[in-house]
Amino acid sequence: MKKNKHQAISREDLNKYHEETQGLERDMVNEILNSRSRAWKIATAFFVFAVVSMITAVGVIIRFAQPLPAYLTTINKDTGEVSQVKITRDEATYGDVIDQYWISQFVIHRESYDYNSIQVDYDAMSLMASGDVADEYLSMFKGPNRIDKRLGDSERTTVHINSVITDREHGVATVRFTTQQRIRQRPNPEPPRYWIATIAYEYKALPMTAQQRYINPLGFRVTSYRKNAENVGAVGG
Repeated sequence: MKKNKHQAISREDLNKYHEETQGLERDMVNEILNSRSRAWKIATAFFVFAVVSMITAVGVIIRFAQPLPAYLTTINKDTGEVSQVKITRDEATYGDVIDQYWISQFVIHRESYDYNSIQVDYDAMSLMASGDVADEYLSMFKGPNRIDKRLGDSERTTVHINSVITDREHGVATVRFTTQQRIRQRPNPEPPRYWIATIAYEYKALPMTAQQRYINPLGFRVTSYRKNAENVGAVGG
């Protein structure tokens, strides 16, 4: 009968095996937990970075999405003239252009004086001005001290339109313009004067003759006109 070569495992060896096995399991569990912890930290860092980037991008979009002002007011340091420069792309509608034209024409007729063409201004104002605006202008040509009799052709006033900004929704416009007076007995013109006017306007269908239609075909009417001198005396320090 052959002798069994396999030796029995002692309790001491068995306990040692269990301790080694449990140690390996603990190390494996710890490694898994550490890996998960690192993964969460990395994921959290990426999330925070993404949120910050999104907030920054939204801030930049909002900043540059703000509409630019359409006009920039400039002052000529040599002459003191105040004017406006358009800094955005011209997107004026046909209606805007028409309004600006008639508003400019109104101011030119209202503020100019030239004895040789005064009838043209008078006829235009009779059709373009209404109410108190018309009464104020027409009163200058009434009575013994009327303007054409008092000044005659001794002087002339010209008008230069610097800018016209319209608010079509409310029928209101802001006009900046310059007037310059030339007196016949003086060799040089008078210093220019700078004005800003606020105008309320409308288009109204009124019965007109064919000749009146040539002057004001669209029925443009100014219902309010207020002008003030612009303070440019302190320009340039």
